Amino acid sequence: MVVDVPIDHAIPPQRDCARYKMHKYWAGKPWYVVSEYIRHFTKEGEIVLDPFCGGGVVGCEALINHRKAVLNDLNPMAVFITKNTCLSPVDLDLFLMEFEKIRVHIKNEIMDMYRLREKCPLCGGSLYAKHVVRGPALNGKWVVEARCLKEHGRSGRIRRLLTPEEKADIEKIEAREIPFWYPNDDLPDGREIMRLKNAGITRVHQLFTRRNLMALSIIFHEIQKIVDVAIKDLMLLAFSNTILHVSKLKSEDLRPMSANSYYCMGDWIEENVWERFENRIKWRWGVYEGKRETNRLIGNYFNPAQDFSELSRDGTFMLSNRPVQDLSDIPESSIDYCFTDPPYGGSIQYSELTLLWRSWLGMEGDFIKDEIIVNDFQKKGEQDFEEMLAQAFGEIHRVLKPGRWLSVTFNNRDQKVWAALLNACKKAGFEKVNIVPQKPLGNSFVQSWTGYSLKRDLILNFKKQPKNYAVKSTNLIKGAGAMKITGITKETPTLQGHTIYMKDIILGAALEYLSKNKKASLPELFEATVIKWIDATYDRGNGYTSNDNADPCGCKHISLPDDSTFDMGYLEQCLAENPAFHRVKENKNIFYLLTNEE
Repeated sequence: MVVDVPIDHAIPPQRDCARYKMHKYWAGKPWYVVSEYIRHFTKEGEIVLDPFCGGGVVGCEALINHRKAVLNDLNPMAVFITKNTCLSPVDLDLFLMEFEKIRVHIKNEIMDMYRLREKCPLCGGSLYAKHVVRGPALNGKWVVEARCLKEHGRSGRIRRLLTPEEKADIEKIEAREIPFWYPNDDLPDGREIMRLKNAGITRVHQLFTRRNLMALSIIFHEIQKIVDVAIKDLMLLAFSNTILHVSKLKSEDLRPMSANSYYCMGDWIEENVWERFENRIKWRWGVYEGKRETNRLIGNYFNPAQDFSELSRDGTFMLSNRPVQDLSDIPESSIDYCFTDPPYGGSIQYSELTLLWRSWLGMEGDFIKDEIIVNDFQKKGEQDFEEMLAQAFGEIHRVLKPGRWLSVTFNNRDQKVWAALLNACKKAGFEKVNIVPQKPLGNSFVQSWTGYSLKRDLILNFKKQPKNYAVKSTNLIKGAGAMKITGITKETPTLQGHTIYMKDIILGAALEYLSKNKKASLPELFEATVIKWIDATYDRGNGYTSNDNADPCGCKHISLPDDSTFDMGYLEQCLAENPAFHRVKENKNIFYLLTNEE
């Protein structure tokens, strides 16, 4: 189905769902947005590609809408999550039966390790630890939040210091031999992993208390006994999604890796491993409910193919684990639509942050050389990131049919990263058609805690034109070093001419936005500026000029130090210097108005 006009509006939010909550993965996009885009750009039976498939949202929504899905990711953990997310139908009776076997065999053994000496003050029954605050900031005065088998304590009211006798019980448990295998790998050097090494954690098993390591080894050993491969993998999915929560990476106030970083807090908690594992199975966002959804929505449409020729016949699902720079298993001009969410420079270190899961699941880590990332430890800088990204989008362009669409969802506050993405798409030959701001499923740590970040994702819609189509410009987009300048030209800015400055873009975007909306926050004006900057540069080449360094085509480029950036701080500076804009504070929030609108 050839579509002439892309989506030009934000998709209204809908309720979250269990199928994408079964396992944590980063930057998951709203299912209802993905679904709407797939329906707009394709018809039933056509092929949808996501080469950076992450947690599998695009593939699952393609199958739900009766499109064929071609998915890929370099990271084996992403491939594992995607496979289990899309799998359908699942024998849920067998799944629960296997869980019941595990429960009967080991639950009491594990729960006994968390049992407390004092009884429930409400019913006199046995108490067990829901979690214990054990981090070094407690100075040995460990705090337990307890529950009884009648679930007294769920409100947090049974909370006290551990008694000396209860601490002694833990010491006895932790003096035992750990009964089964657990990962004992050395932690490699890495941007995020160095946080752990600086805290004295150099091996995987040190991220857990010995009691929790013991409980995890028991559960993992039981899972290995499951004969049915699909059921075993789903049980491992639940187990894997247990691991972070029962590690030292969690406190009572902060979820593990919520800042996309390894951070071992001084007040970390030790969670009850059995309770967390059972929760990952039976919770309303757990594996059982997630697979019940996909059974209902996908049914028998899921038909895995080993290769593209099999997909072309009667397959509906093809999943590969390879670099996006080499999609040679996909023929040229064979894909009907691509929706993808590429890496964000160095914002999320996927290989490092999935290490804990991969260590337990026995996955190899030799894919690092092909990871599209900015990471000093991998000796990959911004130029390497752009070159690898350009290779990836060159492959996406090759496999996409002429006249078909690519939708890229992206969010980053670093204009160098934006320039790398845009240059990659431009080098590949994609024609940008429009940009749509879209509210994400949930704000990331950066979006939530800093005012200097985009609060909405931007979805950029590109089109692969026929071979004889003339691309408007081959000039590449200058990165952050070409954006910030001092002063403002008195001449009328024009995209066609040679005199247009970043300050002109900022003030023009702010004026246009406030003329329509009367009031705006700084992130809203930054978003409007980013969109205007992309429109100005992508379609017509680099228009930011100075009075020297002319290139053969007559464009004059600015050369400034590398630390000169177009960010919200510079946007604030531009607005403060111009009397047309008025800054106001309302309920601790900062907004901007046009002066004549006060």
